Amino acid sequence: AGHGGSEKGAIGCLGDYEKDITLDVALKLQKELRRQGAIVVMTRESDEKVPLKKRVEITNESDSSIFVSIHGNALPDNLNPLEHRGTSVFYYYPQAKGLAVSILNAINKQAGTQNDGVRQGSLAVVRNTNALSVLIELGYLINPEDNALLVNDKFREKCAKAIAQGISDYLKSLV
Repeated sequence: AGHGGSEKGAIGCLGDYEKDITLDVALKLQKELRRQGAIVVMTRESDEKVPLKKRVEITNESDSSIFVSIHGNALPDNLNPLEHRGTSVFYYYPQAKGLAVSILNAINKQAGTQNDGVRQGSLAVVRNTNALSVLIELGYLINPEDNALLVNDKFREKCAKAIAQGISDYLKSLV
């Protein structure tokens, strides 16, 4: 779950904090993955600040195979939030691109979000972990339509199940 504690992340149209939305989705994802038999290591399970370096250490020390960072997107002040919507997934190493595509496709299909693309990005948590790593931007908190989705519990549940499905689909594609 991205952000946490004093690090609120993006603030939605109605004052919702990214840190709360991401934690809820992450806990739902944890439950779904465990239901499917996965061993899940969380970098945070409560509203606490966990520095990026510590998140990388937790991932590397647990010898995780896959790392997923969950976020809500924002934009610089000079861009129109009404022109930007949807889910995007970032990866750094080419080996993680297939996982990113699989997760994005599952979220777009199951949660009905707009496809905002798969992008390579030099982000600390996807660049420095030994695991196959992706960072998911579920939607733009500053876009009224995306924000309405992100504050909806059923939508967050769909996202969690879709992320789990995307991981599963990716793993099945390897065999």
